[in-house]
Amino acid sequence: MRIKTLGPDDHPIVKEISDLFTARRGYFPSIMRAFSLKPSLLKAVAGLAQATTFGATGLGRRREELIAAYVSRLLNCRY
Repeated sequence: MRIKTLGPDDHPIVKEISDLFTARRGYFPSIMRAFSLKPSLLKAVAGLAQATTFGATGLGRRREELIAAYVSRLLNCRY
């Protein structure tokens, strides 16, 4: 079963966030797409992610990625 989500053409906030992620990563992550049903929440979560992850801490992107991968492994996260 899949969650039906809004696409970039369905709402201006979804387009804004989709374009942002696509420009930075080359794709719009599924976890973010799940928030598209409530665009104001999508914008808030995207802002939180930007402020707290991958380059925002002073550790550098590589260290942050290594920490994220390590913690995911410790938690048996398969996503």
